[in-house]
Amino acid sequence: MKKISKNVLLVSSVGLAGSAFAVTNTHPVFAASNASKKTTVANDQAKVKSAQKSVDQTQSKLTQVQNDLNTANKDLAQKETELANAKSTAEADNSKVAAPNKSNDEAQSALKQAQAATDSANSDYQNAVKDSTDKQKDLTDSQNKVTNLEKQLTDGEKNNNDIKQKVTEKNNKISDNQKTLSGLQQEKSESDAKLASAQSDLAEMKQKADSASQALQAAKKDLSSATSTNESLTLPQSYIDYVTGKSTDWDTAKKDLQDVVNNHTYPFTDGDENDTVYNDPAALSESDQKRLDFYVKSLIDSVKSQVGSTSKLTITDGSLEFAKRYTQEYQNSNYVFRKYNAIKSASSIMGLDEYAVTGYDIAANRQVTSRSISIINGYIYNSYEFGTTKMSEIAKAAFDLVTQELANPTDYNNIIKKNGYFSVAVTTQDDKFYVCLLTINPANVPSHFNTNEVVKPSQDELATAVQKSQADSDQANKDIESAQSTFDQAQAQNQKLGQEISDLQKKISDGQSSVASLQKQLTDTAKLQSQIKETKDSLPAKQAALQAANEKVQTTQSKLNDCKTALAAAQKEAANTQSNLDKVKADASSAQQKLQTAQKAYDEAKKKQEKMTASVASLTKKLAYEKKQLAHAKAVLALAQSKKATTKKKSTKKSTKKATTKKATKKKVAKKVKKAKKVVVASSKFTSLKGSKKAFVGKWKKAKSVSGYQVRYSTASSMKKAKTKSTKATKLKVSGLKSKKKYYVQLRSYRKLSGKTYYSAWTKAKTVKTR
Repeated sequence: MKKISKNVLLVSSVGLAGSAFAVTNTHPVFAASNASKKTTVANDQAKVKSAQKSVDQTQSKLTQVQNDLNTANKDLAQKETELANAKSTAEADNSKVAAPNKSNDEAQSALKQAQAATDSANSDYQNAVKDSTDKQKDLTDSQNKVTNLEKQLTDGEKNNNDIKQKVTEKNNKISDNQKTLSGLQQEKSESDAKLASAQSDLAEMKQKADSASQALQAAKKDLSSATSTNESLTLPQSYIDYVTGKSTDWDTAKKDLQDVVNNHTYPFTDGDENDTVYNDPAALSESDQKRLDFYVKSLIDSVKSQVGSTSKLTITDGSLEFAKRYTQEYQNSNYVFRKYNAIKSASSIMGLDEYAVTGYDIAANRQVTSRSISIINGYIYNSYEFGTTKMSEIAKAAFDLVTQELANPTDYNNIIKKNGYFSVAVTTQDDKFYVCLLTINPANVPSHFNTNEVVKPSQDELATAVQKSQADSDQANKDIESAQSTFDQAQAQNQKLGQEISDLQKKISDGQSSVASLQKQLTDTAKLQSQIKETKDSLPAKQAALQAANEKVQTTQSKLNDCKTALAAAQKEAANTQSNLDKVKADASSAQQKLQTAQKAYDEAKKKQEKMTASVASLTKKLAYEKKQLAHAKAVLALAQSKKATTKKKSTKKSTKKATTKKATKKKVAKKVKKAKKVVVASSKFTSLKGSKKAFVGKWKKAKSVSGYQVRYSTASSMKKAKTKSTKATKLKVSGLKSKKKYYVQLRSYRKLSGKTYYSAWTKAKTVKTR
C-alpha cells in the first residue's frame, strides 16, 4: 500500500466502503494526495481492483485450509482413540509381568544362595587340600634337612682339622716376617735422617752457588761496562761553536748533531750476554739500575766537558733512593699526569721540596703480544699482554732522551748546565715504557737526605771482583758435587730399604689375608649339631599336623558334594521361572511397541492439526488486513472522483450550490476521520544502564521518525515523585543523585506534529545503583 504522508494516519472505514463522498483539500489525512496533481481516477480504480483480487484469493485459500483443518481434527480424534486402546492393552500386559517376575526373583535368589554355599564349600575344600600338601612338604623337607645336616657335620669335622694345621703354619711365618720388618724399619728411620741432612746440605750448597753465580755475572757486567769505549758522545764542532756562542748557525749544528747520533754505537748490544731481558722494564735489578745511571751520567759528563760546562751531576744513595720511590709511586698512580704526581709523592715521602726536583722523560714502545678492549660504565679500558724488553732497548731510550734535549735550542741547557744529585728511573704505562732523568737541587735537600756519592768502580777493582767471584763460584760448584754425591748415596740406600720394607709388608698382609680366609672356611660344628637336634624335635608335631589336615580334606569334600546337589536343583527351578517370565515379557513388549506406534501416529496427527490451525489464523489475519487495504483504496477513489467533479466550470449559481454541498460533505467526512485518527510514535529500549558516583548513565537504540526522548527516574518502584529529563540524543547522564541508592528508570520517545506532541508508552522500569 502506498504511504499517503510521513505521518501514518489510520482512518476508520466504517460508513466509507462503497460510498462516494467529497473531502476538503486542507484535511491532513489527504495532504499527500493533494500534493500530487498527476494522480488519476483510473490508477485508483486499478488499485481497488487489485485489492479486491487479493481479498478474493486469500478468502479462497482460507476456505480450503479450514476444510483441511476439519479433516485434520477428525483424524486426530481417531488417532487419540487408537492411542487410548493401545495404552489400555499395554497396561494389562504389564500387570501380568509382576507375578512371574516375583517368582523368578525368588528362584534367582535361591540360586545365588546355593551358588554361594557351593563356592564356600569348594573354597574350604581347596584350602584343606593345599594345607595338607604344604604340611606334607614341610615334613619331607625337615626329614631331608636332618640327613643333609648330619652329612655336613661329618665333612666339616674332617675339614676343620686340615684348616687349623695350615693356619698354624702361616701364623708362624707371619711372626718371623714381622720381626724382620721391625729391624728394617729401624734402619729406614736412620736412613731418612741421613737423607734429610744430605738434602739440606745440598740445598744450602746450591743456594750458595746461585748467589756466587749471580755475583759473578754482576761483576762481569760491571767490568764490561767499565771497559766500554762508547759511553761518551763526541759532539760535532759546529754544535760546540753554537753552544759556546761562537756560531749562530743552529741548522748546521743540529744537522751535524743528528749525523753523530745516527752513527753512535751503544754499550748494550742486542744479543750480548750482558743484555739482560726483562718482562717488566720498571723492575730493573740493582746492578742494571746502576749501570744505566753510570751510562747516562757518562754521556752527560762527556757533553759537559766538550762545551766547557762547570756544572756537575752527582749520583748519591739519596738520588738512587728517590728514583726507586718515583718508580713505585708512578706505577701505583691512576692520575692522568703521572710523572708530576710521582715526583710530588716521592718528594713528600723523602722530605724534599717537590719544586727542587726536575724530571725529563721519553716514551718508547713495548712489545705487545695481544690487546683487548672492554667498556665498563661507559668508559673504554685497554688490556695488554706484553713480550720482553731488553736492557739495550732501555739504554737506547735513555740515549734518545739525552740527544732529544740537546737537539732542542731551548732545552739543551737541561743537559749542559744542570747541576745537582742525579738518577735515572724507568716506568711503564699501557703499551709504553718511560725513561726519566731526575735531578735534585742540592740547595734544597734536608739534612737527613743521604748525599753519599756512588762512584763507579775502577777497572782493576772490577777485575779483582770478577776473579774473586769466579773462585767463589768454582768452590761452590765443587761443594755441590760433593753434597750431591752424598745425597745420591743416601737416597739410593733409603730407596732400597723402602722397597724391602714394602715387599715384606705385602708378604705379611698376604699371609694375614690367607689366615682370615682359612678361618672363614672353618665349619661351625656346634651350630650344625644344634640345627640337627632342633629339626628332629619338630618332626612329631609336623606328623600330627599332617594327619589332622588329611581328615579335614575328607570332611570338606563331603560338604562340597551336598552343596553341588542343592545347586543343581536351584539351577533347574531358576531356568523354569525365567522361561515363564520371558514369555510374559515378550507379550508386554509387543503391546509396548504397539503403544509407541499409536503414540507416534497421534503426535503426527496433532502436529498436522496445529499446523492447519496456525495457517487458518495466519490467513484470517491476512484477510482482515487486505479488506482494510481495499476499504482504503475505495476511499481514495471516492476522493479522486469528488475532486474531478469540483473542477468543472459551471454557472455561478450551480458552482455555489456544489461548493455548499462540497463543504457539507467535507465537514461530514472530516468529523469521521478526526474521530478515528491516531498517531503512532515508535518506541525504544535501554541498551545500557550503569551507575557511577552519585549519577547514572543510560544508553538506548535510535527510534525512527521521532523528535526526542524522555527519561524518568524515582527511588520508588511505583514511580511516585518521579523526575523527568528530555534529550534528543541516544545517551543521557543524570547527576546530583544520592550515593549508593537504588533507582527505578523508564524511557519513552516523543514526536511533534502540527504543533502537538505525541508520546510512546513508557518502557518497563529497570533498576540501577549509584556509587
